[in-house]
Amino acid sequence: MKKLPTLRQNACGEHVRIARINYGRRHYTQMTQGDLAAKMQLKGLDYFDRLTVCRIESGARQVSDIELMYLAAALEVSVEYLLYGPVDKIPSFHTIAPIVADGE
Repeated sequence: MKKLPTLRQNACGEHVRIARINYGRRHYTQMTQGDLAAKMQLKGLDYFDRLTVCRIESGARQVSDIELMYLAAALEVSVEYLLYGPVDKIPSFHTIAPIVADGE
């Protein structure tokens, strides 16, 4: 029997991973998943640990809007970047609307 593909639980995981790696490059140091978790804990999200970051980056965990805002602040990027990637990749309403309509 053919295995069905696993659906991602978030739209931002891959961009969180890229932003974390690029953060380290911008600051001439490595930012590990544990480092990002520690930054999130300092912002008051005590339940964030390395495994939480790992699951977000792999798409195995949903991300709330509040968590997304804190992740963007911790990684020094915009929420839009975490959702869509580079600015030139941000879709317009006209490209999103048919996708959303098909999901109804």
